[in-house]
Amino acid sequence: MERYVSGMASEDEKQIVENWYATYDDEIAMQEFTESGKEATIKAEMQNVILNNRDHLLGRKISFFKQYYKYAAILALILPALFFGRKFLKPTNDFRKAVENEIFSVIETKNGEYKKVVLADQSVIQMNPNTTLRIPAEYALKPSGEAIYTDRSIFLDQGEAFFEVTKDPKHPFVVYTKQIKTRVLGTKFSVNTQPKAITEVSVSEGKVEVSDSKKVFDRLLPGKRLRYNSKTAKWKTADFATREHNAWFEQVTDLDHASFAEVAKVMRVNYGVVLRGNNRATSNYLYNLQIRSTRSLDQTMKIICSVHQNKYRRIGNEIVIY
Repeated sequence: MERYVSGMASEDEKQIVENWYATYDDEIAMQEFTESGKEATIKAEMQNVILNNRDHLLGRKISFFKQYYKYAAILALILPALFFGRKFLKPTNDFRKAVENEIFSVIETKNGEYKKVVLADQSVIQMNPNTTLRIPAEYALKPSGEAIYTDRSIFLDQGEAFFEVTKDPKHPFVVYTKQIKTRVLGTKFSVNTQPKAITEVSVSEGKVEVSDSKKVFDRLLPGKRLRYNSKTAKWKTADFATREHNAWFEQVTDLDHASFAEVAKVMRVNYGVVLRGNNRATSNYLYNLQIRSTRSLDQTMKIICSVHQNKYRRIGNEIVIY
């Protein structure tokens, strides 16, 4: 595998890997990954390949050749199933076809980090902490100002981002996640990929179309939010207050009747700390407050504790409320 990824494999070795990969298009072959007797062996082999090549794969720019993409794709899809014991899920056909672009620029944010990305057409992306985007290299303009791209595709691998899209009817703007795509011409909207197979799309201006490779789920107008569960392949649309999108510019999180677990999640994203309570009462707490990333950790903790007259202590990366 290492020789194949590095481009040093002989023609015979390449053929062996290609034949191996081809078997995974067969649904019967994929059943191997659900057999407990084989799972441990496969997991160990996959982990070894990933660890050996990890440093090489963490570059800011990644070249994807079609023959290598097959290898990377099968690893990316199989490992979550092995590590979490969940049903194997393939990305949509649209996603698999789209990621065959040869070169991407990878943009990432860490805990508490926000980024603003301005694209070649002056579309703007506001990235939340712990978010990863991939932008095809062909998303660019010639010196004359003419577009090189035929469409405007962005890949949101994880996290949450808000998009302000420059109107261009000739070149649709498409945001791909693992299971769905959001297509627009010119608008303001956010896409949020969450744990447990949940993806949310919300619109504050314009109109967007949300779909997978088989059907269109809905066409959203301002004030509408679609929530999609890739495990059940079900979705629902609901209203939301468009003022929520103001938080993207103010770096503010508004919590309305939020549980202690929801507060802890926001604190982990914004400050990189683990928040927990040392008694059962904290699990029943509700909070109405704003968390601003511009405040220091101590300032934010004092505000949180003031809601229920608590105190806190910090031990390394953990904060305990008591």
